[in-house]
Amino acid sequence: MGQKAGPVTIRDVAKACGVSISTVSNVLNGKSNKVSDEIAEKIRIEVARMGYRPSSLARSLRAVSTKTIGIIAEDLIEFSSPSIVEGIMSCCEEHGYNVVIENMRLFGRWHREWLLDETLLDKTLKDVLAKMETLNLDGLIYVGSHEHTVRNLFSASGLPIVMAYAVSVDRQYPTFRLDDITGGYDAIKYLVSKGHRKIGVIAGEYDNTHTINRVLGIQKAMLEERILFDPELVKYGSWFKVGGYEGMKYLLDKDITAVFCMSDAIASGAYAALLERGIVPGRDISVLGYDNQDISSGLTPELTTMALPLPEIGCRAANAVINLIENPGAVSEDIADVRIPSVLIERNSVKQI
Repeated sequence: MGQKAGPVTIRDVAKACGVSISTVSNVLNGKSNKVSDEIAEKIRIEVARMGYRPSSLARSLRAVSTKTIGIIAEDLIEFSSPSIVEGIMSCCEEHGYNVVIENMRLFGRWHREWLLDETLLDKTLKDVLAKMETLNLDGLIYVGSHEHTVRNLFSASGLPIVMAYAVSVDRQYPTFRLDDITGGYDAIKYLVSKGHRKIGVIAGEYDNTHTINRVLGIQKAMLEERILFDPELVKYGSWFKVGGYEGMKYLLDKDITAVFCMSDAIASGAYAALLERGIVPGRDISVLGYDNQDISSGLTPELTTMALPLPEIGCRAANAVINLIENPGAVSEDIADVRIPSVLIERNSVKQI
C-alpha cells in the first residue's frame, strides 16, 4: 500500500493505536493520567513513528482562556433543547462565561430521517466541530434532542467536552441525562398510591431508550407492589398525539382504571379517544402524562404529569465543563454519568379510588 496522502491527523494516530481520538488528545495535552501508562506510551511511540504534529496555532490559542463555552445542539426546535440551553446559559452567566451556540438543525434538515441514518449526523457534526475549533473556545457542551449514542465527537485541540441529554461512545465525557427508570417507577408508585392496580401504559417506540428505561421502572414498581406486569396492557407507538389516540382505543376494552402516557402529547391523544366514547378523563379514568409541556396545563382537566429536569441538566452540564476548564482532570468518577429524576406535577387528571 502507498503512503497516506497529506499530513498525518490525530484520527490516524487513534486508529493506529486502537483508541479514541479524545484519548490521543488527552495524552498530547498532558492529561495522560486518564489512561494507563502502557496506552500513553503506545500513543507517544505512534506519534513519533507517524510524524504527527499537532497544530501550533491550536496550541497557542488554547494557552489563553477566553471564558467562552461552545454549545452544539442537535436541534433547537425540539421541546427539550431550549430549556437545557437556558440552564447552560444561566449557569455560565453566573460564572462569567460567554456562550456560542451552533444549531445543527437535524430535524429541520432531515425531519426524523437522521434518526435512522447515522451518516447524516456524522457529516454535520464533523463540520460543526471544525468550525468550533476556530473559535478559540475553552470547552464544549453537546445537547442531544433525545437520549442516544453519539459517535465521532472529539476536539482535535483537546477541549473538554460534556454531554447533556445524550451519551458519547467515549464514556470519559461527563454526562447528564434523564433518570427514566426512576421516572417510570415513580409514575406507577403514584398511581398505586391513588388506589389503582389495573394500569395501562401508552409508550413511545418500543426500541427507544426512553421507552425501554421507563418500562424497566414500571416493572420494578409493579414487582414491589405485587402487581403482575401484563404486556397486553402496554401499547407501543409514537410519541405524538396520534400514538396516544390509537393507544387509548386499544386499551379501552382492557378494564383499566388508569393509564400512564409516556409523553404529554400522547396524553392529549388519549383524552381525544376517551372523549369520543363519552369517558371523562380524571373522573371515569385517571390519566398520567410525562414531560410537563405547555399542553399539559391546557387540557381539561389539567394533566397530572412528570416534569423533566431540563434546566437542571443544562446547569449541571455547564458546571461540569467549567470545572474541567478551571481544574483539568478534577472531575471524579462518581459524576461521569449522572441521571437526574423527573418531578411529579399533581393536577386534576388522576383521581383517588
